[in-house]
Amino acid sequence: MNSSSESRSSPVAGHDDLENLSREDRRRITRWLEARRVEIIRAWNKSQFDEDRLQHYGIDSTVEDEHGWIERHFLRPLFELLVDYARTGETRYRVLYLDERRRYAPHLASPSVQEEFFRQVIPLDEAAILKGIDEAPHMRAVLKDFLRELHAPLLSKGIGDPIQLLALGDCLMNEVRVFLPGLCRSAQINLDIRVLYFSARMGQGLSTDHVLRFINSEAVDMIALSFLSYEGLPLYTALLREADHLTDSEIVERAGAIVKLMDRFMAELRERTDAPFLVHNACGLPLDRFRKHIPILPPLSSGRLRVLNALNESIQELVEHTPNTLLIDEVGTVAEYGYRECSRSLMERRAYRQALFHTSRFGEYLAGVYGDILRSYRDLRKTKVLLVDFDHTLWEGVMADGAVRHDYERQELLKRLKDAGIILVAVSKNDPNNVRWDEMRLRPDDFVLLKIGWEPKVQTIQQSAQQLDLGLDSFVLIDDNPVERELVEKNLSTVRTLDANNTYTWRALQRMLSFPNTRDTEESRARTALYRAQAQRREAVSLAFDYPAAMALLQLQVSFGKATSRDLDRVTELIQRTNQFNTTTIRLGRAQIEELLQSPKHNVYVAELSDKFGRQGLVAVAIVQTKDDEKVFDSFVMSCRAMGFELERLMLRLVLDAESDGKPFVGRFLPTDRNTPASSLFPEAGFTKRSETEWVLEAHAPRPEKPSWFTVVNRPTGR
Repeated sequence: MNSSSESRSSPVAGHDDLENLSREDRRRITRWLEARRVEIIRAWNKSQFDEDRLQHYGIDSTVEDEHGWIERHFLRPLFELLVDYARTGETRYRVLYLDERRRYAPHLASPSVQEEFFRQVIPLDEAAILKGIDEAPHMRAVLKDFLRELHAPLLSKGIGDPIQLLALGDCLMNEVRVFLPGLCRSAQINLDIRVLYFSARMGQGLSTDHVLRFINSEAVDMIALSFLSYEGLPLYTALLREADHLTDSEIVERAGAIVKLMDRFMAELRERTDAPFLVHNACGLPLDRFRKHIPILPPLSSGRLRVLNALNESIQELVEHTPNTLLIDEVGTVAEYGYRECSRSLMERRAYRQALFHTSRFGEYLAGVYGDILRSYRDLRKTKVLLVDFDHTLWEGVMADGAVRHDYERQELLKRLKDAGIILVAVSKNDPNNVRWDEMRLRPDDFVLLKIGWEPKVQTIQQSAQQLDLGLDSFVLIDDNPVERELVEKNLSTVRTLDANNTYTWRALQRMLSFPNTRDTEESRARTALYRAQAQRREAVSLAFDYPAAMALLQLQVSFGKATSRDLDRVTELIQRTNQFNTTTIRLGRAQIEELLQSPKHNVYVAELSDKFGRQGLVAVAIVQTKDDEKVFDSFVMSCRAMGFELERLMLRLVLDAESDGKPFVGRFLPTDRNTPASSLFPEAGFTKRSETEWVLEAHAPRPEKPSWFTVVNRPTGR
């Protein structure tokens, strides 16, 4: 799980993907395809546009084909991409071929539905290519292997948890989509990308309606917003046209109006989702045909430069003041590669002049930017604990040997992550007396655990996981030593490791401040103290053999009652972050929870826990829905730091008592690979199994006993 590569995903358009295929085999494949061009395209037309299949998958194919429009503009270019890829092996043909395959496919559907579609179509299309080649066994085997490898990405959902990226914009998002899946596969990132359009050219305006419908029905991890690329917003394209005739004040006023539209759009989405936003700034592409091809002309006029400066200054401010938002820097990308290089077409227009695609190199270069962000999200989205080495990580040099050069930026970043709820654990091979804390921006109390000594780091990390009662898949090690990282990777495979000397590591950690696992809440800022007390608590309990007596020593107190609007941030955080004790793992957003608080058919109960070591805060949530003939536990969520005290049994009994009105109770449990600790909640409380996902407690059945070691108080109602 090492993430030591330094550079971002680089453009690969000219790479040879068929190095293992001999030149002669390439020629044979190319000759075979070209000789059967008409027959293959005719067969593809039949398989691609089967009316029953199109209707079943809801694919819009309303283009009139009386004059062979689909064949000219879609099937022939698709076939030429296949031939050119076989002839050259260049990645650009392969990635564009795979993307074009999705044009008349259910590309907005889930990966499983897309896979199902292609498992019907691809074998038919491959059979059309292989037809008649039986008399040449070697050629058939080579061609079959070539097609199997080419089409493999269309026939697989990928490995591991997918990152679900919703891209909003015009044709530029299509260009990014061409290259991004391949880059992600190379980086072992399972990407599920889907694109919704708004475009002045396509007559689709800027509206959140279709976006909200999508995110209400589909899980979304990240949302990319390209408001100002190409011809996304009419106000923007009009401003660029008139730029050279406007005063500075007119430009500022009109740019401000455009950014207000963006702000309003994002605010509406934020009410429904906490997914990070990836917001593009404006670079002014595409160039007009004169500035694109005449080197003596500057790419942009002075008026357009003034427009872009005004827009991007406001967009930067918008990104900085919108929670969970990152900038996609089109301007920086263009500055790196050049306007004319970014404008260069991926394909020779003479060969593909009738094709529907018009992909430019700009999409390829931006895909590298996206790939770097998605890699950060893959590496850090589950992170709860950062294991931090000291020497050569937080400073240059060895502190025991004398003066060192501190990297205060790194130390301050870790402190910000701590304040945002990430737990820091020191794992330094050092003598504790040699650490000069007075020189550092970090202090001992910024760390939950100080594992400073000479024990193997694998052992230290295992001990930390036991003390914090957290899964190792939520731990990330930051260490400069490749030997230490390799030992952890081999012995603790679910712990992700990052190279402290790789700038990617610190770039990714900076981005984590905009990921959902970090939040600027009172609970997050107090998390270090809470987990430090948790470690002390577990140490105290481990000294006693009698469980009830051990619990009594902790002086546990629970404050129980209905949630209020002031609890929204913490309830949202708990529901979205908790994986282990979570009966349904349904990730409700803040706005959805707010609706439940107002709903007459729902009650949201919460519990706060404290003991002699201090407050643990709000640690449990139960959502109960009242139906005509029963009461349903839609969710029961408890923080992992509250596990081990039987709080779940107490919480369940308190909710049952609060909701008691003669109706039976139904507990829902939807199993995942991580929520096993919650699987026994309902059966151990006397519920009987009704189905694979539901357990029932009849209205007059005995209730679970309250653990005797808790003191229960009612939460103040005016909070």
